[in-house]
Amino acid sequence: MAAPILRLPLELVQKIVIELHDDPTSPPSALLPLLLTSRHFYNALSFHSNNHLYACIFRVCFDVSAPTRRLGRPDALALCNQLRANYNALRCIRRGDIHADDILPSLWTCFSMLLENDGKNCCQLDAAGLPDFVDAFVRERLYENSIDGWPADNEPNSLALWLLWLTTTEDHLRAQTPAQRAQTSRLILPYVLMPVRYAAYLAPHVHYTLPFPPNLPQPPHSFLTVHGPYPQYRDGFSRTMPFYHINGMQLSVPLASIAAKLIYFSHPEIFPVGVPPHLPRTRAHAFQLGLHMVGPTQEDVQELNEHKVAKLVPKSTWEWWNDVKDYDNLGREARLKVAPSARWDDDWNRLADCNSVFTPISLKRMHYTPGLLGGLWQGRMLHPDDGFYGNVMQTAQMPPSFSEHSVGLTAAPVFMRLHEYHCMDVQSNEPVASGGIQNAWFHNSARFHEHGLTITCQKRSSTYNEYVVGGPDLHDESSCRGCEYRGTSEIIFREDDVRYLATLDDVLADEGMEDADDDEDVMDDDSSDADAHMASGDDDELVITRKCDGILDIVLLGETDRQHGQAWHHYKFYGRIREWDGLVALIRVPVSSTHSSGAALGIWVFTGYVVGGQNLVGNWRTTTHPGEPVTFEGAFAMSKRE
Repeated sequence: MAAPILRLPLELVQKIVIELHDDPTSPPSALLPLLLTSRHFYNALSFHSNNHLYACIFRVCFDVSAPTRRLGRPDALALCNQLRANYNALRCIRRGDIHADDILPSLWTCFSMLLENDGKNCCQLDAAGLPDFVDAFVRERLYENSIDGWPADNEPNSLALWLLWLTTTEDHLRAQTPAQRAQTSRLILPYVLMPVRYAAYLAPHVHYTLPFPPNLPQPPHSFLTVHGPYPQYRDGFSRTMPFYHINGMQLSVPLASIAAKLIYFSHPEIFPVGVPPHLPRTRAHAFQLGLHMVGPTQEDVQELNEHKVAKLVPKSTWEWWNDVKDYDNLGREARLKVAPSARWDDDWNRLADCNSVFTPISLKRMHYTPGLLGGLWQGRMLHPDDGFYGNVMQTAQMPPSFSEHSVGLTAAPVFMRLHEYHCMDVQSNEPVASGGIQNAWFHNSARFHEHGLTITCQKRSSTYNEYVVGGPDLHDESSCRGCEYRGTSEIIFREDDVRYLATLDDVLADEGMEDADDDEDVMDDDSSDADAHMASGDDDELVITRKCDGILDIVLLGETDRQHGQAWHHYKFYGRIREWDGLVALIRVPVSSTHSSGAALGIWVFTGYVVGGQNLVGNWRTTTHPGEPVTFEGAFAMSKRE
């Protein structure tokens, strides 16, 4: 006769296993003894026979809102597969072996977990010792496989730098000794200052319209420098891996230079900038002293110390939903949107979508959240010495003395208040023509007229409306051409759409379409061929659904506030956002450009990405030598204040 315990309902046994899992930061210890009790329990509760149980364990121990938002709701088998990957990575980190054979897939899994973190994932990785693990990797292995003394731009280094940034906290920074902070800054400095070696963008900023058409008459090319080709095309610099219910998820290797800049700018911010005692106390005091020229006061320097230019990743708790107002009254979609991991959706989407400048994006996920850039931004930009920069550009070998001091590195504050304008998909409205990066992708004939915003270019006018978060919705489903065409505001993107259309194009090209009379037959033939090709594909096609926003183009206009201009010079800004990957381009123009001081300040181009929804990070470059492919440039980082 079977033992009484074997007659318990399976649902009750599963509940017992979950309830006995009292330490969610470790694998369920109560499960193994139960599996070894009898063949009955093994067959009922093993990994291969009970997807539901292990999916429940995943939901208890790891965050699930991000994959649900980005990939659709994962089923039990998908969560089982990811549970195994997560525990394998945590085991690798706990061993503390930075030379382990399985370190690369473990770094990828940790990176994905942090981009999905609502609170649980970070607790798991902290408990496993990831901050110390990745710190040791950067200090001991970053310069492995170096080229001419320069650290390599490869997967392990890129992932390690990103993990170092994502696990950086105020406590970690303050716990480091001055020698440790100096070592970290020295190790990552090449990634910060050498865009000629380390790509700053997923595709060169010289291109606005991406991806390239398949029949491009002349493929893009790079210029050969002593440091390699520039600008860098990163096609193929990606990793294909199983990810939840997707057998072949392809993700771009994240840009090492972006993480390095954030780490670099965050280090000195734990100490305040010294306030020179000889400066006037306030602007009113300066005027009393007869000082009306541009220049900082003590109050202006103190303001620099009150705000971070590289905001650290906000900490979230295991039960993060307790901190969300009226969470219990929110619907399912609204709950997904307020999860802490939502701040990384744009970053994850661009890594998932922007793998090749030649591959059309079928899913069309958001790579920039409308409204993020509107408001006041404060930052800092780095200026290496002109002479050193020219010398190092012509020398392949990394100078032995390469450091902040040897490059004559200085920093300057940056302030800007931006306004965001959208070109909406309504009758007779089209985005303004594009141009080169030297004019933030605007055509040289573009002229701005601010009443709303009208941009005239090549005798044609385009209308843009200012967008303010929380303000009126600019999208009107009844007048949106896209919504009218579909008959609904809901857009469904299928992963295989691009492959289907490409097959259709190939069939049409093979047929030649020589006779207009044969058009109908050709269309019938190629559509059936394309359908057959689609039918032979995988059954796990990824489908993304989102609401139409009607946005055709996003333009940015801005200026320095009067108080900041009086301290650090007055500027105007104008720019654009590249739809393909959310890259931001801004032109900074001195307001006093006709004056000698304005000419000395120069016109500069800022290009970068919004990272984690709160930092704008990238490179600035001069417009002094527009014909030169490699010109004087440096790093910047900014964060949004209001």
